[in-house]
Amino acid sequence: GGATGEMLAAMLAGEAIDAVTIAAGGQTRQSFTARETTTGRLYRFVLPGPDWKPDTEHALLTMLEAHCAPGALFVVSGSLPPGADPSLIERMHETASRGGASLIADTSGPVLQALCARTGTPLHTLRMDKDEALTASARPLDTPEDFAGYGATLVEAGIARHLVIGLGARGSVGVSADEQILTSRPVEKPLSAVGAGDSFVGAYALAIANGEDFATALVHGTAAAASAVLTPGTQLCDGDLAVSFRAEVATTRL
Repeated sequence: GGATGEMLAAMLAGEAIDAVTIAAGGQTRQSFTARETTTGRLYRFVLPGPDWKPDTEHALLTMLEAHCAPGALFVVSGSLPPGADPSLIERMHETASRGGASLIADTSGPVLQALCARTGTPLHTLRMDKDEALTASARPLDTPEDFAGYGATLVEAGIARHLVIGLGARGSVGVSADEQILTSRPVEKPLSAVGAGDSFVGAYALAIANGEDFATALVHGTAAAASAVLTPGTQLCDGDLAVSFRAEVATTRL
C-alpha cells in the first residue's frame, strides 16, 4: 500500500528476496519503538494499516493458490489488518492444504482464539507467546511443564501438529505428538526484545524448509531469538551470531 509499501518491496529486493505483492490500498502500516532512557523501558507504537477489502482477500488467496506445491511452506506472522475476518487464516490454510503446502501461524487476539478452536486438517505449527497462551487457555499457567501441557491439549485436539509457546527469557516450549521440549539460551544484558519472536519464527521456518526435525528447528529459532535481543531497537537477529548461539542452546525434555 502506497509509498511505504513501495519502500518495503524495495527493501526486500535489496535482500535478494523475490516478493509477490498485492495492492492493499492506503499506506502499509509502520511501527516504531521508543526507549525511555531513565528506566530503559521500551514502548512499542504499532500504527493501524488500511482497511481490508474483499477484493484484496481474493487477490491474496489467488496468489497463494498459484504458489502452492507439495512441500511448500507458508508463514503467517502478525495481526490481521482492520476489517479482516479472523477466519481469513483458516481460508489460507485450506488453500495451502489443497495444494499440498503447509502453514505456520504466529498471531494473536481473536485470530489466535479462532485457531485454537478450529477443526479440520492440523496446521503445521501454531506459535504464541506466554501471555497469549494464558489468554487462549483461560487457565493458570506458570512452569514450562504447565505450558507444555496446554500445548499438548491443542496437538491432541488436532489444532496443529506442532505447538510453540515463547516464554521470553526462559526460552521456548515446543510440543508435538511425540515430544515436549524446552529450549533456552539466556542473555545477560538484552538490548531490545523487539523482533525476537519474529526472528525465532524465521529461523524455525528456514530450518523446517531445509529438512531439519522439530527439535533442531526449535534450537535454530531459540538461537535466533537470543541474537535478536542483543540488537538495538527494531533490528532483527544477527545471522552469524545466531548460528554461533546454536551450540549454546540448552534442550530439556519435559
